Amino acid sequence: MDNSLVIQNNTWYRLGIMRTEKTISFRAIPEKIEALDSLASAQDRSRSYLINEAITNYIELHAYQDALVRKGQEEMRKGRVVSHDEVVKRLQKTGRAS
Repeated sequence: MDNSLVIQNNTWYRLGIMRTEKTISFRAIPEKIEALDSLASAQDRSRSYLINEAITNYIELHAYQDALVRKGQEEMRKGRVVSHDEVVKRLQKTGRAS
C-alpha cells in the first residue's frame, strides 16, 4: 500500500487511508494545556488525540441535546404539554420536589 503524503490547502491526505485531517489553532490558558499534557502522558496518548476525543464528545452531547429540544418543540406544537403546576405536583408525589 502506498503511504504517500499529499498536502493541499492546509489539509494533508495519506493515500490508502480514507480520512483527512485539518490543522486548527486556538488559545487556552496555560493551566488547561498543562492538565491536558498531563492526562495525555498518563494515558500514553497525544495531545491531539485527547482534543479530538473532547471535540467528538462535545458534538455528540450537543447533537443529542438539540434532538431532544426539537422533539420537545414538536410535542408542544401537537399540544402535548403539561403545566408547571402539574409537573410540581407529580414531582412532589415522587419525593423529588419540595
